[in-house]
Amino acid sequence: MEEIKVTLVIPTLNEIQGLKLVMPRIDKSLFEEIIVIDAQSTDGTVEYIKKFDDIKLVTQFSKGLTAAMIEVIDMVRTEYVIEFSPDNNCTPEELPLIVEKLKEGYEIVVISRYLNDAVSEDDNIVTGFGNWMFSKLIRYLGKFPVTDALTMYRGYKVSIVKDRLFKKYLSTGHIFEPLISAYGNLLNYKYYEIPGTEHKRIGGEAITDNKLNVVRAGISISIVILRLYIKKFFKVNIWIKKIDYVDKYKK
Repeated sequence: MEEIKVTLVIPTLNEIQGLKLVMPRIDKSLFEEIIVIDAQSTDGTVEYIKKFDDIKLVTQFSKGLTAAMIEVIDMVRTEYVIEFSPDNNCTPEELPLIVEKLKEGYEIVVISRYLNDAVSEDDNIVTGFGNWMFSKLIRYLGKFPVTDALTMYRGYKVSIVKDRLFKKYLSTGHIFEPLISAYGNLLNYKYYEIPGTEHKRIGGEAITDNKLNVVRAGISISIVILRLYIKKFFKVNIWIKKIDYVDKYKK
């Protein structure tokens, strides 16, 4: 099993209640760096994080979870990153499972709320159906074993989201997490899902609009999936590799 370096990214917006519950349970030895990107909290979140000398705190200036990841991703210096929600939705004890699979060579590892005996205490019929439908679309078109397209609890190679074409799609308003799954499939990345438990949210304010606007999320996912697989059908993945090569050596 290869040695890898992983960064843990934690987006926050008034998450003091959840942070006090989950932070003591995070095994920091798993990570090269932990970055908290805070969307200008006013409930003591910032003051609480500042107590940790081994956590990097940065301020988010745009609105939304996708915006948070766009702002923070260029700060990540490791080959892999894991997204973690501090509102009790994500279970800290599952972090070693993600790291283990990344070490085994998987390039996208997702904690799924719908795989086998997974449990979600915070989902509802509308979001559950929407997630099922668009995950099924990815599976049907790309033969990619996706059961949870919308969850943020995932680890992946940073090179996926730093790719120029990925950023181009992202800039048009597509949602971060399902785009990773669809784009990873386009480039034939190794994908793995782990059945997990999503607990009931504690405090905080949602900085992602996935659950608040399922229709927008669904339309966004559908458009990007269809566009990516049309491109894949015409073997655009070869063109993408050429772009990467040119960019790498561009003066």
